[in-house]
Amino acid sequence: MPPHVVTAALVGTAALAVTLLAGCSSGPPPAHTADTSAPLRTGSSVTPYVDVSASNPPITAMSDAGAGNDVALSFGLATNGACTPSWGGERAVDDPTLVAQLTTLRDRGGKLTVATGGASGEYLENVCATADELADAYGRLLDATGATQLDVDVEADVPTERVADALHTVQTRRGTAVSLTLQVAGAEEGLDERALDVARTVAAAGVRFSVNPLVMNFPPSGTWSSSMSDAVDAVRSQVATLSPAPGLAVTIMIGQNDTGPVTTLDDARTLAATLPGLGVDDVRFWSLGRDNGGCPGTTKARPDCSGVDQSAFAFTQVFRDAAGAPPATNAATNGRNGS
Repeated sequence: MPPHVVTAALVGTAALAVTLLAGCSSGPPPAHTADTSAPLRTGSSVTPYVDVSASNPPITAMSDAGAGNDVALSFGLATNGACTPSWGGERAVDDPTLVAQLTTLRDRGGKLTVATGGASGEYLENVCATADELADAYGRLLDATGATQLDVDVEADVPTERVADALHTVQTRRGTAVSLTLQVAGAEEGLDERALDVARTVAAAGVRFSVNPLVMNFPPSGTWSSSMSDAVDAVRSQVATLSPAPGLAVTIMIGQNDTGPVTTLDDARTLAATLPGLGVDDVRFWSLGRDNGGCPGTTKARPDCSGVDQSAFAFTQVFRDAAGAPPATNAATNGRNGS
């Protein structure tokens, strides 16, 4: 998923968590302590990606509208070629304006995910020279935000063993939930070969994680909604061969995709109805900054609107309704812009 522009790979709804023992750190609240034998997560989660390198991401606006309190913060990248994380390679991870918004979400019960990688920019996974350095970079992102979940979005070649070892370290030390966001080749093919290699290597390292396929930007086979659900089903079959089998999430691109297909609200409703039967309980999309009707009918994907006729945060609400999530609370009731 791109930090500044919409591109084919993300992109686009939320991490299937792994909870172990929480680590201790200064700054924002640490991860919650949990029984390591507990399931990855119960119920369904809806977590839109938000490009926090943008000047004014609509994080608290979503919460104030009652659309949700969970977000995936995108993307943690290397800064000026150094193993130092920043948002989009530019914005400080502890930017006070951002931290204030995230504190509001946490106070309202929100679950925060930090996402690294994406469709462009310098990956921490490639710049950090060792697994320990990479694990420390992940830790800085988690500490700065108070997030308990880490998503690694792999849309470029990475040293898979280094990534796997770093994820194992982070999960062992602080009980962080892990997801891998991986590219889909097509409705029938499922994950591409690079994606499968990453998943196999991380599984072999003993990391508990969920696979989050990027269900977008591939040629449709039939209707777009059926193509998306077929792709999820193909990925489910692929990851079932790993031991232990990872959890399954999904990310779509709302509205106008980069390569032509358009995900409408009806498509979102149709897909949402199929996801429980496919074993998906974590839905993400690209992106929160696009979840508005500011450019209906556009034929080119934009970072600030979906391209379909919709109300603000309509896609977020569709998936929340499908997940049976309780209404989001805000201060009044509870005493890339993203690409």
